[in-house]
Amino acid sequence: MIKFKVPATSANLGIGFDCLGIALNLYNYFEIEKSGKWQYDGFLKEGLKTNNLFLKGYKKAVKYKKDKLIPLNVKLKANIPTTGGLGSSSSLIVAGIYAYSVLNNNCLSKDEIFRLALSIEGHPDNVAPAIYGGLCVINNSNVYKYNISNKWHFGIFLKDYLINTEEARKVIKKEININDAVNNISSAIIALDALKEYKPENIHFLMNDKIHEPYRKKLIKNYTKYKRMAIENGALAFLISGSGSTCLSISDKALNINLPNFKEVKIDKYGVRNV
Repeated sequence: MIKFKVPATSANLGIGFDCLGIALNLYNYFEIEKSGKWQYDGFLKEGLKTNNLFLKGYKKAVKYKKDKLIPLNVKLKANIPTTGGLGSSSSLIVAGIYAYSVLNNNCLSKDEIFRLALSIEGHPDNVAPAIYGGLCVINNSNVYKYNISNKWHFGIFLKDYLINTEEARKVIKKEININDAVNNISSAIIALDALKEYKPENIHFLMNDKIHEPYRKKLIKNYTKYKRMAIENGALAFLISGSGSTCLSISDKALNINLPNFKEVKIDKYGVRNV
């Protein structure tokens, strides 16, 4: 039996639409072994019937290596919320590909795992941090990992409903004003520097997005209320995590927010790995 874990991810980070993502210390844990038939424990039955993402990832790796499909016994302990915004789907895809690799003497590099996962998931800012860990910047399907200051405090605001990623993309304008594009580029440069060098006075540039957040925030119930509450309690940035409904706060100190759906989290530096 081989055991490994895949971290949750938070994509976009406000001004980094489709190109920035971080890994967080919430994990889906997997136990796998070869078997005479497919067996699943801990998976949602509905997902297994309609869209088995673990199996998609595993089959993609098998096909890539031109190998024989051998059934697995797979056990999942799911700690990544499935309500959207924390990469729960990406974790299953990455897990399926990684499972094949570890069962075959780690035959796939992280770069290969990334390319295979991206061909299924389609959103690099979700899958890259789950594989490489830390803060990832993606450019033309190439991943650049940044080590950021460990002084930052992160928090997630969990919601009890799902926002479909494709529906969330539909509300975004298809054409971008050139001034908005310049704004996002300059803000991203300043914000990345702030994250790396620990400059709390500049972290608010993460909230300068003009491309997706102004439209997607309307899909999240009580977004303005939660943002105000976070800022009043010391958050320096409040962002939609992925396409939502989860939101992410960043601060220079631990936040004392009395909400049952608020949770402090940390950056995971390593990505998918054995335990």
